[in-house]
Formats: sequence, structure tokens, C-alpha cells
Amino acid sequence: MALVQLIYHSKNTLHADDRGQLANLREILEIARRKNGEAGVTGYLIFDKAYFLQILEGEEKDVEETYARIIGDRRHGDVTVVERRPAKMRVFSNWEMGSAIRSVDHEEVYLRHGISGPIDPKKLDGDKILALATDLRDLDAARSRAA
Repeated sequence: MALVQLIYHSKNTLHADDRGQLANLREILEIARRKNGEAGVTGYLIFDKAYFLQILEGEEKDVEETYARIIGDRRHGDVTVVERRPAKMRVFSNWEMGSAIRSVDHEEVYLRHGISGPIDPKKLDGDKILALATDLRDLDAARSRAA
């Protein structure tokens, strides 16, 4: 079986205040972690209020089924594949679904990647999204170790 990596972006279609957005994201992550764990799909989700950027990894059939579920989710609009590619190994092997909600604590990482304002997913290719996700993951892991 071949591993694949699918990177996509989508527009957040739920209009809510910050507390409502946080509740929506927690619900998305709870369901994603459970379903992805069952399917053997790993990955990372970046959220900045307007857009989701996500990397899915796993066996092609499992990743495609997960992506089809996302396309049908009313919380995602304009779902767009940035890149589908074979993967030699998982980048997020320890994460059923890691995540980062854009916050002041993460701003330095975004700035290092040339993102100073709201994310414009049309300006990001698969490699840029992957690099941003791995840096956010590494920052959160370093903070967890230090705590």
C-alpha cells in the first residue's frame, strides 16, 4: 500500500464570534481525531478564522475517503486541493490530527513564512503549507516539553 499526502485549503463557512469559532474547531478536531484514528490517517490542521489549511497522510484510499467527508462537511466551503503526492513516510506520524489555531503565540512562525496578515491560501503551495505546519507543530512540542 502506498502512502500519500493530500494538502488542501477551505473557507470557514460558519459565522460565529471567537468563542463560537473555538467551539466549532474543537468539535471538528474531536471528530477528526476519532475518525482519522480509526482510518489510520494522520495530519495537521491550521485555522485562522477565515480558512482551514490541512495536511492529510495515510493510505490513498483512507485519505481520499477522509477528504470526501470534508468536502461534504457544511463547515468547509470552496474546498480546494493544493497538492496530492506520494509520501515515503508520514510527517505527522504521532498526530491523528494535530492543530494550531492562529494566535499571538504563533505569529513569529507565520512571519517567518512571510504571512503578516490574514492567510491567503491561493498564495501558498503544498511545500509552504507543509513547512508552516511542521514549524507550528515543533513550536507547540517545544513549549510542551518546557512546561
